[in-house]
Amino acid sequence: MSIYISFAVVFSVMVIADLVGNTLVVLVVVKNNSMQTPVNNLLVNLAAADIIVGIFFGIQYLITPLVNHPEGLTGDILCKLVTGGVLGWVGAVSSVFSLVAIAIERYYAVMFPFSRTRKLTRKKVVQFAGLSWILALLWAGIGFFITVFDKEVNNCVHSWPNSIYASVYTVGWSLVAGFLPLGIMSLLYSRVVHRLWFTNQLRQRQANQMALIRYRRRVTKLVIAVTIVYALCWIPELTIYFLGFTGTIELTPVHFSITSALVFLNSTINPIIYSLHSSAFRTQSRNLICCRNGRKFNRRVQPVQRINGNIQGNIKKDITGKIRSGSETIAMK
Repeated sequence: MSIYISFAVVFSVMVIADLVGNTLVVLVVVKNNSMQTPVNNLLVNLAAADIIVGIFFGIQYLITPLVNHPEGLTGDILCKLVTGGVLGWVGAVSSVFSLVAIAIERYYAVMFPFSRTRKLTRKKVVQFAGLSWILALLWAGIGFFITVFDKEVNNCVHSWPNSIYASVYTVGWSLVAGFLPLGIMSLLYSRVVHRLWFTNQLRQRQANQMALIRYRRRVTKLVIAVTIVYALCWIPELTIYFLGFTGTIELTPVHFSITSALVFLNSTINPIIYSLHSSAFRTQSRNLICCRNGRKFNRRVQPVQRINGNIQGNIKKDITGKIRSGSETIAMK
């Protein structure tokens, strides 16, 4: 009972932080046109996935142990749809694929900033977001078929027709949520970092693109920080499951609770990262919480002309961190 109370306190704090923080992320972007850039819209999709994680992980670890769970077919259906946390894992996998989509967006925004064909439009953002949920359902949705209620342990469990399927699925998790996304993101971000910080061509153009380059560096630091936190939270979970199903260690309920808490922490901490890295997000969050219209606080400064006419359009900046250029609208400072 003491172990449950300890986990209940931790999960309760994370549920509140997850729901409040990620809801704030969604509202800040949706209610402010200046924040609706491709990368921010993908962060909204990430926040929506994290909210799903918060709701269903909260039900699984806080409410299910305290209720008299039905048995039989009713109990199985409840485990599949509500109390077994399956939808929470769908949200968790969708958040992983959302991070990959963000990495792709940053890659094209930095490597091909003036390409019309490679520019991430609103339509492409919607397609990326939809694809992240479809893939998450295809993979984590397997839980809808294998999750049932076990009367002996009074909990929802996975019931596989053959143990080999469980082993294959576990190895698959290591690929789907571990090696593949981390490999793709590492490759893309290494190219982006090299371009922004170590390419002489960009350094030569800093005189007339300084604001744009600084913005891209800030956003890149933000999404890389989110990616690093994802890796730190997910790798222990994937490692423990892999060791458990290979027989190296014997999995216990404590292992499941700890690994799930780490995945949950990943969903909870993202809004904190946004606040630490984005002054625009902090400003708009305060305006939203205090019921103020952020547009009243905007202030335009004199447009800065491009040097040598190499890049079309003027750069304009206000205190929300919004910068407009010929190819990119900047909102997250």
